[in-house]
Amino acid sequence: MRFFNSLVLLVQRYGTHLCDWDTSTKTRLGLEKTYRVRGTVLANDVLADVSGLATSARSDGTFAVDNVKLGDSMLEINSADYAFPKVHLRILLKEDGRASIAARYVQVGSEWSEDTPVLAYPLRIAAADKFDFFTPRQGFSLISMFSNPYMMMVGASLAAVFILPRPPGTAGP
Repeated sequence: MRFFNSLVLLVQRYGTHLCDWDTSTKTRLGLEKTYRVRGTVLANDVLADVSGLATSARSDGTFAVDNVKLGDSMLEINSADYAFPKVHLRILLKEDGRASIAARYVQVGSEWSEDTPVLAYPLRIAAADKFDFFTPRQGFSLISMFSNPYMMMVGASLAAVFILPRPPGTAGP
């Protein structure tokens, strides 16, 4: 049975908008303006071939996440076989009306610090580690066999049969 390496890009929305903005930043339909976040999944010593992933990213590793709103969001790349770092995205409007994206690596459970260096845009994210769910089967070992509690009980019983004295009168004819 063949298992496919799958990669899922998730953007989670956190908090509210960081700045007040007027109706010029809304579309003609009256909806909030959203933005596209672009990036690339890089090949490294952990993940050698990005093209083998069944993913929403293209075969060259590039991806685009649409409909990201202003404010704070978290970009997560979920894979069954590889661990990727989480990225905090902060999208703000500049004075000239264009959006700026500040992306930083974050750890789960920690505060989003402004001291963390900002990642270059478009994002370039590499796999941090490969999950290994299977362990190789251990070979036969006499030491491990006799260190088993059941084998110790059997050995103690056999030792008791041969070492402990028999009561008188139980010996055969």
